[in-house]
Amino acid sequence: MEKGGEVEVAELAAAEGKLELSVDDVMDRYMASLGLSQLLHVLIVSFAWVFDAQSTLVTIFSDAQPSAWRCTTLDHHHTNASISSSSWCMQNTSNGQPNHVCGLAAGTWEWVEGNTTSTIAEWNLICHRKFFAAIPTSLFFIGTIFGCAFYGRLADARLGRKKTLLVACILTSTTTFMTSLSPNVWIYALLRFANGFARSGSGICCLVLSTEAVGRKWRGQVGQYGFFFFTAGFLSLPFIAYPTRAHWRYLYRIISIPPLIYTIFLVTLVSESPRWLLVRGKNKEALDVLRKLANGKKLPDNIELIIPSSTTAITCEESDKNKSLWTTKWAAKRMVTIMTCAFGVGFVYYGIQLNAENLNFNFYVTVIINALMDVPAVLIGGVLLGFTNRRLLLLMSTISAGVMCLLCIIFSTTSKDKAKVGGDGSESTSSWPQLTIEAIGFMSASIAFNVLYVYCVELFPTNVRNFAVSLLQQSLMLGASLSPLLVVIGRLSPSISFAVFGALSIVSGTLSTWLPETRNAPLYETLKQQEEEEKHLRFSPASPSTVV
Repeated sequence: MEKGGEVEVAELAAAEGKLELSVDDVMDRYMASLGLSQLLHVLIVSFAWVFDAQSTLVTIFSDAQPSAWRCTTLDHHHTNASISSSSWCMQNTSNGQPNHVCGLAAGTWEWVEGNTTSTIAEWNLICHRKFFAAIPTSLFFIGTIFGCAFYGRLADARLGRKKTLLVACILTSTTTFMTSLSPNVWIYALLRFANGFARSGSGICCLVLSTEAVGRKWRGQVGQYGFFFFTAGFLSLPFIAYPTRAHWRYLYRIISIPPLIYTIFLVTLVSESPRWLLVRGKNKEALDVLRKLANGKKLPDNIELIIPSSTTAITCEESDKNKSLWTTKWAAKRMVTIMTCAFGVGFVYYGIQLNAENLNFNFYVTVIINALMDVPAVLIGGVLLGFTNRRLLLLMSTISAGVMCLLCIIFSTTSKDKAKVGGDGSESTSSWPQLTIEAIGFMSASIAFNVLYVYCVELFPTNVRNFAVSLLQQSLMLGASLSPLLVVIGRLSPSISFAVFGALSIVSGTLSTWLPETRNAPLYETLKQQEEEEKHLRFSPASPSTVV
């Protein structure tokens, strides 16, 4: 019965002559919005988020402040000078709780777990050198900013989404392994910059390549559920970091291996975006990809893919001659608005994760709980995106994150000394309430972070979409690059870090009210087409009032 129906459709199409259809039309009429082949494509592409998360958040463990220190142990080999120095260390320790090690003489104390547990322990990034500990992570995010600009242009105008993702994975693996060989903090910071530059192409291409392969019905959900893999990467880190906790370099070496293995599956099983092929004038290749993604369903032989509002299949350069994202007023205004919003969201989202060590709770458990909170964040965000306006969801999630961060101040101590002599690591009575509120705040920030990506994909057309998402990620990373500095301050006063996180999240959320609504809107192919279509919808009596 189904086969006969397909034959009838094909015969009818042939009788009508050439079928000029857009990619959305083909998916809506002749394909499932999310068939089995499309689902497999999305899952394989989205798996790269795992490596993206590991590279981004590895410094939570590799750059963590050691949990405890102690005075050096005396034995019969000590000279009188060393005995005197060590005794001086013990005299400056009262009731089992040490004064800050900055007041102790060199050689009179040591880290309990050794000097290879983290970069801070190995290179002594404490006291007057404490802000050096924030430099590698900040440079990582700054490297991501430069990488976003590079990969955005590369994916839109040169290599396409698939090949750009391939390059990003190979470079990520290489720079991650090289980081493990760093001889000092400055080379380490430089390699973290390179690693940030390398990994920035993964997230951009994962999102765009997956959402451009499905119909509009599943676009928002696919964009959200792809973040499950980012969560998986985040969640995997504590389980990799704990066995390697005595040697931070091993952690980098382990996470450098999976991206190389992944490239084999990427090359053989993933197709290029049909939308990108179309706007580059490669109509036949685009149609071949659609037939491959059709999951066995036969497409009419006389289909000719077109860019809507065009009578022929033309390239993006011909359609948008003298137009670019920054020279088109409406597009530039949107881009500036969403980038400003993203700055605050990136600062809060990454800052809360890096700030885990400043909570009064077991470090590894805190990171695992935060990672697990990403799961309901993706589920809730995915469900709400099916029937809720993007603008409203972004506003509510950012405000919720801000309020939760401000509530954390109530349970924050005015000062925190993480170094305990013989400490048992027990939590204070305020630990559970603080951790609960912080976890809810992180979940809200995660929802806002995920929604921003989907929102940006829908705000801009195909021929600048990857570039727009890259600019969005640049803003997210710019905010993230400043968050490590606040984490260092939080080691002295956690309440300050939570206050800044809360205020910035709320301010960022209010900026989303200046953006147009995009729920159920089509994915446009060119700036010119989107401008004309949205102008028509804006002045049409039956059009939604939210389209501006």
